[in-house]
Amino acid sequence: MSCESGVCGGDVPPLIGQVLTGTGLTLAQAARKLAHGDPLPGLTPVQRRIVEAYALAP
Repeated sequence: MSCESGVCGGDVPPLIGQVLTGTGLTLAQAARKLAHGDPLPGLTPVQRRIVEAYALAP
């Protein structure tokens, strides 16, 4: 079964507090890497969207 939102009930949460689950990066660290064009391996599509939204927030 597919989940339209990209997050399913049995999945690990993409974010706990300010830490991206399974990456060891905080949102701020990932946003800095994204801004510098550094690779962000291991991010799920949902986590990437969260980081992109965080980076664009005022």
